Amino acid sequence: MVEQIRKRLDNGFTPFALGLSDGRRFVIPHRDFIAISTRTIVVIDKDELAVSINPLHVVSVEDGPGGALRETRNPK
Repeated sequence: MVEQIRKRLDNGFTPFALGLSDGRRFVIPHRDFIAISTRTIVVIDKDELAVSINPLHVVSVEDGPGGALRETRNPK
């Protein structure tokens, strides 16, 4: 997943969303809202707080809306 995210950042950025194994979803509206290393992904959330994510918990990388940064939780 890390390589897939890096490709999105390097190939003409468009907003995208990360889906996590716990149901959370983070929309990345601009490349300034994400940092990636081999073992950690850091996302700036809607409250402007840094959220550290283990890449093993990223289950999807999807096209996202161009709107505001959001964190959502899927209803269970």
